[in-house]
Amino acid sequence: MRQIFLEDAQPGDEVAKPVKTDRGMMLVKTGTKLSVSLIDNLRRRGVKEVVVEGDDPNAPPPKTLDELLAEMEERFEGLENNRMMMAIKNIAREHLVENMED
Repeated sequence: MRQIFLEDAQPGDEVAKPVKTDRGMMLVKTGTKLSVSLIDNLRRRGVKEVVVEGDDPNAPPPKTLDELLAEMEERFEGLENNRMMMAIKNIAREHLVENMED
């Protein structure tokens, strides 16, 4: 799922999160396929962004666990004597490892 500007929306894109007004009124339900007329209608109502299904084709590939852990080591470099920062690092490391295993 990805958030895009309405001007980048294409007919056939599937809405991944409901589109609502500032007051919470539903304009488009999840699962709705966008059409030219629906995109125009949303534009007239002032909608600027929509969340659609699919991955961003321009996004870089996801980082591996090893890459993420190496970046974390760099960020905490020089803080080895700070117990609080090392506790945060350990919690972050556990979180990364758990989430990458899913």
